[in-house]
Amino acid sequence: MPPKPTVRDVARLAGVSVATVSYVLNKRDDGRARPETRERVLAAAAELGYSPSFAARGLRRGRTEQVYVVPRRPGSPFAAALARDLSAVAERHGYATAMFVQGDWEGYLRRHVADGAAIDLWHRRGFDQARLEPLVGMGLALLVFGNGIEPDGFDVVRSNELQACEEAVRYLAGAGHRRIACLRRWPGEGQDDYRAVRFEAYRNVLGELPEEWLMPYTDNSWERGHDAALALLDRPDRPTAIFALSDSAGVAACWAARSLGLRVPDDVAIVAVGGVHEPDTRVTFVEPDRMDFTPAADLLFDRLSDPGPGRVLFQNWSLVHRGTA
Repeated sequence: MPPKPTVRDVARLAGVSVATVSYVLNKRDDGRARPETRERVLAAAAELGYSPSFAARGLRRGRTEQVYVVPRRPGSPFAAALARDLSAVAERHGYATAMFVQGDWEGYLRRHVADGAAIDLWHRRGFDQARLEPLVGMGLALLVFGNGIEPDGFDVVRSNELQACEEAVRYLAGAGHRRIACLRRWPGEGQDDYRAVRFEAYRNVLGELPEEWLMPYTDNSWERGHDAALALLDRPDRPTAIFALSDSAGVAACWAARSLGLRVPDDVAIVAVGGVHEPDTRVTFVEPDRMDFTPAADLLFDRLSDPGPGRVLFQNWSLVHRGTA
């Protein structure tokens, strides 16, 4: 196996100094390298198959040049969108990104594996933010998603998800619906589940309701939501409206209604919380106005370069009508 090319090999082929190669490949851009010199260096690196080592560069600078995404649910649309936008911003800054999937994320970050992290605490009720102090104290730049968190040496993203869900339920009640069912989380699940906040909005508006309108399903799969919706809509006193606590459950409820010959929204109105759009269903959703986390990622990298007082970024949720309610 031929030896791996080095920065000296690139410098020799391009006819420049090692310092110039390092300058160009580290994506510095203050005009010290002429465009033609930059092109020669990049062409030489490509010809030799040379790529800089993030680890070695990080050791020299005293940084890892890596940021982490710490999601609650790694496979969720939220986690995917956050990772996508954070990666795009990180690349502009010469950083790599990684996702923490499971385990003790606090202990892992205390091992100096990253310079910053975006942490999803949206529905972690009762989370003691003092747990973040050791991470802030070691100089880690943090971006925290959570309504119950106060910015203290880190930045926070908040939302009005609860209030937007309450607005949606009030809309159904105001349209004359008196039998509004809820496709909800299983009662045995913990309060740190995103559906718990949405169920709270349902109860805040309608109060105590008969158990037959509170239809649980055991997981967030399309099949479970479809079965639960069928059980609701096949009743002789079926509901006239369904408030689904996830996007997949809302889509499944639409298909269940159609399979029973019910018209949506004439026979049954459906509102879901989420934002996965399917052209065949056109579900009315409570959803974020934008699934763009670029401003949040910019906030994290601002903190990496210039730590200061904590700031708050707001994500707005609203009821978007698409024809099922």
